[in-house]
Amino acid sequence: MENIYFALTEAFNREAPTVALASGQAVVFYRIAIMSKDGDWVIRETSDACERVLRELEARGAHSRLGAPLDVRWLAGGWSSHFEFFDERRRRIRCDFVSRPPRVPSASLEALFAGAGERRLIAVDPESLILMKQTQRAKDYAVIGELAALLPPEREIALTTDPDRILALAAAGVASDRPAVRAAGSGAGRRAVVTALAEETDMLQQRDAARLAAYDEAAAQYNAECRTLRLAEMPLPIAHARLCEIAERRLPKAVPWAHDADAQ
Repeated sequence: MENIYFALTEAFNREAPTVALASGQAVVFYRIAIMSKDGDWVIRETSDACERVLRELEARGAHSRLGAPLDVRWLAGGWSSHFEFFDERRRRIRCDFVSRPPRVPSASLEALFAGAGERRLIAVDPESLILMKQTQRAKDYAVIGELAALLPPEREIALTTDPDRILALAAAGVASDRPAVRAAGSGAGRRAVVTALAEETDMLQQRDAARLAAYDEAAAQYNAECRTLRLAEMPLPIAHARLCEIAERRLPKAVPWAHDADAQ
């Protein structure tokens, strides 16, 4: 059965490298999961890329959902844009876009698109995907462990959430300054490694929750005004224009604290 989100990726990239699969669909791409119900992409931060995606979505009858406009002015501030349509099988297809995913260095994304060549099915690299998965959701940390297994040993030990892999890699002489790795190297035992990983995970979860709270607070007035619109009933170009108009008045182009908190 065709993966509609893979097909959409190829369509968005028909003219030039424009988007890369992210989040759950990227996990599917790396064959760590069988399916994911929504589509998430990192979009190239250019006006041309936004226009290509909007044209493709309009052709498929998509409508805007509550979110920032798909416009570099807000994408550059870490905001996300959201759309939805029904395909020929009446499946609801949700499409979400960011250009600056949290915690991922911009240089990694620039290299991803620059190296895409003629490929149309593009996904973010495993290490960037791991950084994106350092969220407040507990289920993401098991996925991180699976993704880290795709990396070279020195990067796996720096990022994995699997205590047994940390113990094995540390025993093989692979080094890292992570507390969990130091515990493994000191001979403190598996329990100490698990405890250090749990503390690290909690810190990452709290950091991500604070980041999202900052964006929620900054978007409060914008969201309140947008909720008065019937976005699902508007042709996509009209809805996008209305969102841009409201965003100019209500949505800050950057959330400094939230952006700085993601610096690695």
